[in-house]
Amino acid sequence: MSGEIFILFLTGIVAGFLSGFLGIGGGIVTVPVIIYFLEGKVPDENLFLAASTISLAVIIFSAANASLKHIKHKNFYKKALIPIALGSIIGPIPGNYICYVISDKSRIIFFAAVIFLLAIKILWFRNQDESVKANFNFWLMLSAGIVMGMISSMTGLGGGAVLVPMLTVFLHFDIKKAIGISTIVMIFTAASGIIGRAITGISSYLSWDVFVPFFLAITVGTLLSARLGATVNIRSKSKNVKVFAATLYFIVAFKMIYKIL
Repeated sequence: MSGEIFILFLTGIVAGFLSGFLGIGGGIVTVPVIIYFLEGKVPDENLFLAASTISLAVIIFSAANASLKHIKHKNFYKKALIPIALGSIIGPIPGNYICYVISDKSRIIFFAAVIFLLAIKILWFRNQDESVKANFNFWLMLSAGIVMGMISSMTGLGGGAVLVPMLTVFLHFDIKKAIGISTIVMIFTAASGIIGRAITGISSYLSWDVFVPFFLAITVGTLLSARLGATVNIRSKSKNVKVFAATLYFIVAFKMIYKIL
């Protein structure tokens, strides 16, 4: 058990860094690891849902920690926060319903497909002209937030893996500022997702004696590294951030597909 907790702690360190660096909450790292250690502790048909529930709880704290750094350095667009945050709170409502009616395997396939397609998009637009002005259309930003919330509640991701590429590719946001926005908004998204799961009762299969040690081990790790990730993001070149993000997305997508084959 101690070895398991230590690995979860190390996973939290990696997830926290990625939360601050890429604005993705770290779910693409924590969910696969949690699934591995949850086998035999929860029913197989609820394995992915259990892992994603723990991941959402962790994201609230990792995102909050990383957000402090982004806010301090003004690494976000103020006018984009309200519409995206509002959408991200609305999104988990249909997202949790979809979670309730589709199978675990379907969620894993969906998770992997989304990550893979976004990796292609972000690489394709890695040389996007940085001089293009950002589009602050309220309805487009609200829609992006809703999609983020839906993906977050369905997969246990913070939603940043979807939001950051959407803001960068379709609204021409600077990727580093898009990551700052994603990190801040993720706090509300993850909280909304957790509340939604508690209300619908789809998290009832996850007992406290399983949830608490997983949650604490990973969360402590994220608190040690989230601000460091945000600092590296602020100091890095936008193109390098895009390439790193896309590479990570590809790796995780392939690993998740391999898991269910």
